[in-house]
Amino acid sequence: MGAGTYGDAAYRFLVPDAPQHQRTDRDRFPAIDSTRAATLNVFRARPGVQRPSLISSWSGTIDSLLLSFPSYGVRTPELTAGYRSVIDAMRAGTRFVVVHHESDRQTVEGWFGGHPAGNVSYVPMPDYVDFTDWAEDGYLALVDAADGTESPTYLMEPWSFPRSGDSLIADTVEEHTSVRASQAPLVFQGGNCLIGDDFWLLGTDYFLDTLELIRSGELPVSVPEGRTETEFVRELFGRYVDSARDLQLVGTRRPLGLKRYYATVEGGEYLLDLPGGGTGDLQPIFHIDMFVTLAGPGDDGRFRVLVGSPRLADEALGTKSPFALQTAYDEIAAEFDRRGFAVERNPLVHRPQITQQLTLAALRDFAGTPDGAELREVVAEFTTAGAQPESAIQVRSWHHITWNNCLVENSSSGRTVYLPTFGHGPEADLAVIDDSMEQLWTDLGFSVVRLADFNAFASRLGVVHCIKKYLGRGA
Repeated sequence: MGAGTYGDAAYRFLVPDAPQHQRTDRDRFPAIDSTRAATLNVFRARPGVQRPSLISSWSGTIDSLLLSFPSYGVRTPELTAGYRSVIDAMRAGTRFVVVHHESDRQTVEGWFGGHPAGNVSYVPMPDYVDFTDWAEDGYLALVDAADGTESPTYLMEPWSFPRSGDSLIADTVEEHTSVRASQAPLVFQGGNCLIGDDFWLLGTDYFLDTLELIRSGELPVSVPEGRTETEFVRELFGRYVDSARDLQLVGTRRPLGLKRYYATVEGGEYLLDLPGGGTGDLQPIFHIDMFVTLAGPGDDGRFRVLVGSPRLADEALGTKSPFALQTAYDEIAAEFDRRGFAVERNPLVHRPQITQQLTLAALRDFAGTPDGAELREVVAEFTTAGAQPESAIQVRSWHHITWNNCLVENSSSGRTVYLPTFGHGPEADLAVIDDSMEQLWTDLGFSVVRLADFNAFASRLGVVHCIKKYLGRGA
């Protein structure tokens, strides 16, 4: 559904060393029909949530965070450095809910030595249960405005969430903390939502996915007589997700039309481009938190929103990104402006990586199998361009590096932004954008806290906003 995921045999053939646990991963189980799938869902809506109100993406101090640390991350130094930079950056008094594998408890506890032990709630997961470090996505965090300040935080889950065992996290957190879990007959992921003051944003792809599943009968709802499907889906989001904020969709008006594979001839080299990892149907990146940042109202009262721009990154780096979908970002930025937002544009990198080299003959052989059928067109294009059976074909996979995916505090006690950095090691050229992003936020009146090197996360199609969930905000 609308996420540009490469999880099939062709992708694994072309990118054999692709990082595991990408943010766009889906279950690798065989497909099951909708009737069988329905038997796996136990609808757990809580009638007690009368006036759902989402926890802000920007407003107030960060008082409580949910983090999830699977064993693969605990044992990978590049990921551990990112986790710990977030933990260490959080101010004294921050509370944490920490999901971890049972065998990693002692290691994970050691990371929180700078915080009072009573501020950390540990949620053990059996070692045999797989889950990911993308804590943002499997649910939305909200409170019941009808209960005022007495409301617990709820983790509202979508109808299904087919990525590893992340759909088990909310229930396990409920068992060990005061956080409660519930479920909505809707399609969403936390990273495709951003919460403003009197509005909240949802990536268009998941709104359309909800419509599609209602039409197919896979969601357990019926459109009431006298209402359109679109009207009813908006009502459902108001009933289960946020009853007061205005829902605004973020996406292009037409499908982006990006192909999965391109045959490129460049400087005498043959390149097989895979540009769409992380691209949606109507979104240049599958989750809006990867290219949109909410900063809060400016001095003129207009709400400020940052929208990424690959063109600005190319200008800063002297690079060229032929598959960056610049017009999609520009269209979305223009729509924010039309709605009355104060729009800032910031660099966003679309970066290639050579993942392997193979001969045209090997590529042709794989394209002749059922798994490789989609590659037959590029084989023909390479042949037309003059490639011989022994010619080397370099596979070039693309991913996004984004500073939009950050943590924002805009509170009565000050403004702070926690920014990932990328100008390290082989990616040292990105330091110029690290610096420019710090200056951009400083000019907006924010204090900037630089976090660790997040390249290892970006290659897996996520950054720092993806590895946490805001559970509570202060004033």
